[in-house]
Amino acid sequence: MIGVAGGTGNGRTEGHDPMDVERLLWRLADKYAPAPPARSSTVRPEWFDHAGDLVVVNGRVTWETPSHTEGGFTHGLPAGSHPVYVGSHATIPDAWNPDAFRYSVSMVVIPLAEPARIEAAKWGTDGYDDIHMIEDFAVLWAEEALYPGHHFDDDHVPDFLHRARDDIAARGRHHRRAGWVEALLDRDTGANAFVFPVDSENVTGFEIVDDDENLLCLVLRTYD
Repeated sequence: MIGVAGGTGNGRTEGHDPMDVERLLWRLADKYAPAPPARSSTVRPEWFDHAGDLVVVNGRVTWETPSHTEGGFTHGLPAGSHPVYVGSHATIPDAWNPDAFRYSVSMVVIPLAEPARIEAAKWGTDGYDDIHMIEDFAVLWAEEALYPGHHFDDDHVPDFLHRARDDIAARGRHHRRAGWVEALLDRDTGANAFVFPVDSENVTGFEIVDDDENLLCLVLRTYD
């Protein structure tokens, strides 16, 4: 099952055939989360959905669990609004209760160029050179997104993450497209964050660049 919407960010994927975007997403899954019998530490997505657009003002982007991720890795994205596609899968945490399934996100894709340019570019394979740990919920945001108006608890968890967790729990993680939260962090700039449920312990990232090292696409994936 596939639920891919057309890209909308920066005008660079807007207007392209959704089928081209869909084909690109599944090619990326084949590369970074291949299906068995290939060996992979990442759960292959069963669906891709357009979660929304990440608004970046001038900071570097990371996918992390605040207070849990230490020394996190970041990626330089240009200022603007970038489409975010999420690859998710269904899991059954309790084998004795198969009705208690839930959806978790294992891939995040942020294309910055048209699909044809991304497909023709060099696809990075290095990933991170150290662990980048996550737990239960991972936040996709830019470093500048958290402004003084937001508060932290004693464990240095921002208040919006507590609200997002409660919201996801109230709706239930068994609704795929309602299984994540977009949080507006600054009304003046539109800077925002996405909170995604995860069931792996680490994140790694891959940058797809052109011959001049310009970033064309960012791929983030969870793994154990």
